[in-house]
Amino acid sequence: MSRDLAKSSWLPGVATALAIISCYGTGLLLGVLSLLGVSVAVNERAWAGAISVFAALAAVLIGVSSWRHRIVHPAVFAIVGLVLILWTMYGAYASGVDLLGFGFLIVATILDWRARAASRPVASEVSWIEVSELADRLKRKPSPVVFDVRGAEEFAGELGHIPAALNLPVGELGSRLSEINPHKDEAVILVCRTDKRSAKAATVLQAAGFRDVQVLRGGMEQWSRSNLPIEERPAARPT
Repeated sequence: MSRDLAKSSWLPGVATALAIISCYGTGLLLGVLSLLGVSVAVNERAWAGAISVFAALAAVLIGVSSWRHRIVHPAVFAIVGLVLILWTMYGAYASGVDLLGFGFLIVATILDWRARAASRPVASEVSWIEVSELADRLKRKPSPVVFDVRGAEEFAGELGHIPAALNLPVGELGSRLSEINPHKDEAVILVCRTDKRSAKAATVLQAAGFRDVQVLRGGMEQWSRSNLPIEERPAARPT
C-alpha cells in the first residue's frame, strides 16, 4: 500500500460503504428482483469474499491511520467490526451479528475521519502591514525584525531591500527554522517582491509558533513606489 493511499481520508469511508453495499445492497436487489419474478443465481462464496475484502481494506486503512496519528480506538473498533463480519461470512451465522460488525466499522470510520481532521494544520489568516506603517515602526524601538523571503539575487538586485532586512529565501524556511527561533517572540515582518511569497512564508512561521507575523502589503514594489529607503548590498544572515 502506498503512502498516498494510506493518507487519503476518503478511502476508509469508501471501503466501508462498499462493504455495506455489497452485503445489504445485493440482498435488497435480489429481493426486489424476486418480487418481480426474476430469479438470479448468486455465488455466495464470491459474495462473501467481496464483502470481506472491502471490510478488511477499510480496517487496514483505519489501522494505518491510527498508527500514524497515535490513536488506538479507531483501529480497535475496526478490528472488532472486521472480526464480527468475517465470523458472519465464514463462521456460525447469528442474526444481527453482521449488523453489529458493520456498526463497529462505521464508528471506526467516523473516529478515523475525526482524527485525520484534527491533525490537519489550521489555516491561519495573514496579517498585513502597509509600507507607511512599517516605515514608521522601523524608526521606533524595539523595531520589528524584517525577513526578506526573496532569493539572494533579488535581495541584492534592482529593487534592493529594506535597510537591516535579513535575507531568508522562502525555499529555505523549513531548514532554517532553528536558526531564526530566537526571533519567535518578536514582531516579524515578511517581505518579498509583491506579497505572494511572503504570505506563504507567514503560514509556515505561524505554524512553527511565531506569535507576531505580518506581511508587507505590496512588498518591495510598493516600498519602492513610496520612495522609502533601500539598501543594495546583502545584509547578514539572521542569527
